[in-house]
Amino acid sequence: MVGHRPWGTHFCHFYETADDLLDTLVPYFRAGLESREFCVWVIADPLTEADARRALGHSVTSSGDIEILPAREWYLEDATFNPKRVMDGWNDKLVAALGRGYEGLRVAGQISWLPATQLKAFCDYEKALGESLTDQPMTLLCAYDVGARGVAEILDVARMHHFSLARRQGQWEVFEPPELVRPNEKTRRRDEEQLRKSEERWRAVFENSAVGLVLQSGDRSGRFLAANAAYQRMLGYSAEELRTLTFMDITYEEDREANRRLATELLEGKRQSFELIKRNRRKDGTLMWVSIHVSLIPGTGSNDQMFMSIVDDITERKRAEEALSRSERQFRALFEEAAVGIALVDSAGRPFESNRKLQEILGYSAHELRGMPFTAFTDPEDATADWSLFSDLLSGKRDHYHIEKRYRRKDGALVWGDVTVYIVRDDRGQPMFSIGMVQEITDRKRAEEALQKAQADLAHVARVSTLGELAASIAHEINQPLAAIVADATACLNWLAADHPDIDGVREALAGVATDGHRAAEVIRRIRALSRRTAPQRERLDINDVIREVVLLVRNEVLGHRVSLRTDLASALPAVLGDRVQLQQVMINLVINGMEAMAPVTDRPRELLIRSQHEADQVLLAVQDSGTGIDPDNLDRMFDAFFTTKPSGMGMGLSISRSIIEAHAGRLWASPNAGPGTTFQFSLPTDSKGES
Repeated sequence: MVGHRPWGTHFCHFYETADDLLDTLVPYFRAGLESREFCVWVIADPLTEADARRALGHSVTSSGDIEILPAREWYLEDATFNPKRVMDGWNDKLVAALGRGYEGLRVAGQISWLPATQLKAFCDYEKALGESLTDQPMTLLCAYDVGARGVAEILDVARMHHFSLARRQGQWEVFEPPELVRPNEKTRRRDEEQLRKSEERWRAVFENSAVGLVLQSGDRSGRFLAANAAYQRMLGYSAEELRTLTFMDITYEEDREANRRLATELLEGKRQSFELIKRNRRKDGTLMWVSIHVSLIPGTGSNDQMFMSIVDDITERKRAEEALSRSERQFRALFEEAAVGIALVDSAGRPFESNRKLQEILGYSAHELRGMPFTAFTDPEDATADWSLFSDLLSGKRDHYHIEKRYRRKDGALVWGDVTVYIVRDDRGQPMFSIGMVQEITDRKRAEEALQKAQADLAHVARVSTLGELAASIAHEINQPLAAIVADATACLNWLAADHPDIDGVREALAGVATDGHRAAEVIRRIRALSRRTAPQRERLDINDVIREVVLLVRNEVLGHRVSLRTDLASALPAVLGDRVQLQQVMINLVINGMEAMAPVTDRPRELLIRSQHEADQVLLAVQDSGTGIDPDNLDRMFDAFFTTKPSGMGMGLSISRSIIEAHAGRLWASPNAGPGTTFQFSLPTDSKGES
């Protein structure tokens, strides 16, 4: 009825009945919806919102593409018409529609609510609104009840719009003001100014675009017609130089066929556009990678059809991709050929990637490992500790951990692994995956066990040898209670043989026999413990008790060497975790060494001091003699196996002692005294876990 009208059209509809309104507004809005415009129907008498929804159809009004508003709520504020508020409202609606991706805004407003006293103010609003629509993607229809207006009012309304629409004698007619029917100089200048601005905007976009923009002839040659500055910089050609070339001239030889085929399909109508990543050759001969989007612009009466290309230089991106690909290949080669087992593990502990070495260690394929948490192929005795460390890794308490643990292979065999696990996090610090590296150490563990057994055997031999050296002291310690037992038993016999037996004396003597028997038994128990071949037994010990037991064993030996033995034991020492017999062996060895070091001394007292003390989280024990001292050159060698300064020594005592202390996580060392003699010391960690 009204034909195609440009954006910014502002027209009115004079109606008599509700049917007149619906006959106009329903096709008006349907046309807008088909053109992907957002529609707003400001409704008033004689129509209701229900009438509008019924006329448009439920599927249309529920689509979200049209909004129906009551006129009085939209136009009036406190029963007063506020032109600025309404115009601001239309502008907000337009911005929102464009922001949601609509092509523009289509509006219809019914004006039956307008009282005659406010008609002039509304006409001024209509004039200002029409002027503001210039260059705006908005179309506005105003519906006036012709029966409610006088002739003068109708003329005023019509003058405020680009054209008016009315039905007379059953026929629709369009009325346009004379100045719109006969373009005048002002209209022509306005159109020319709009055209100039449009061309300037296009030229500014074309020239200042950060990507290359190219126009080429829309035929098989693809000659360059125009290229913006960005494209010229990419290739190193000027615009004039490019006009002598075609797209084939600057395309790398190996990529020409694909480019030619796509351009042909575009010309033949087989596609609307195409995208291609290819290589171009610059003017200086170097190659560059580009991503191009090409479309065919149809011809017009004054222009032939053209290819339009949007070109992006992706050379650096391709280099980065190639570098990344090369890095990934190198990582894959390193990952697969590594001499250690490697796995990438998710947060559930499942290896989603594993290399050949790990599969060889565990006997599972990569596919089998993907469905198994690592606890499933970890020995049950080690699984709990391993999972606890892994949980700390995920929670951020640590960024890596190291553990030696046993794996259960697919065939059931046990293998030892030296495992290090690191966590990899994203930019927000959230865990992405973990990297586990496994070195199989089964052979090393077997060797360590064999070494430990050999060391234990050697330590046992050393203890037995030490007992031989203490034979006189041991005999003395046993003879003393035995002699007392014999004496008490003889006394009992004599008292019992008398005419009047001394029962009280017998009872007292027998109590002495029991006491001395227990004393002898205790000495024998200690000797048997030192001589027995048993596996190390770790228990919580008071190191002062160990020292006192050693002092009793060596007491007679000390007297035989004419040595003065003193102890300085700290009170309330924390417990240590250790093997009582092994620690006694170390202590006896240090005491005997101290006594032998003082054997040549004749000009001063031979004094031996055993001292204990608590330092930080360790218990420190020292054996200090006043002997001849140690040659400084031998300090670093004296703990080596088979090194000795004694004519009849084997050089194993200190070496074995150091091994025992180190196996207890301690340290054994020697240092010269400020005066004569040497001090041997060892430290042991306190048993903090056993404290209550």
